[in-house]
Amino acid sequence: MKVKEEVLKTIDMIKKAGFTPVDAVFEGAVGVKEDTTLAFFDKLDDNQMVSGVIRVIYTLKDDNVRFVEIPVGQAPPEPQK
Repeated sequence: MKVKEEVLKTIDMIKKAGFTPVDAVFEGAVGVKEDTTLAFFDKLDDNQMVSGVIRVIYTLKDDNVRFVEIPVGQAPPEPQK
């Protein structure tokens, strides 16, 4: 079964059980070094369908690994005090 089919069937089962599905989100990592993938993320961002960070990973001359995080989408709300 394809992922799309499984997700849609699961949402349908939740509805049939009398619950209200609110959202389905992807959590994980996607390589976004390619232009086409970044363009896809731009489209998701434009439609407010993505929230998270893109982590650009790089190494220094001494092979130490570093990264920079670029926020994508809307920032999560700040916690109430």
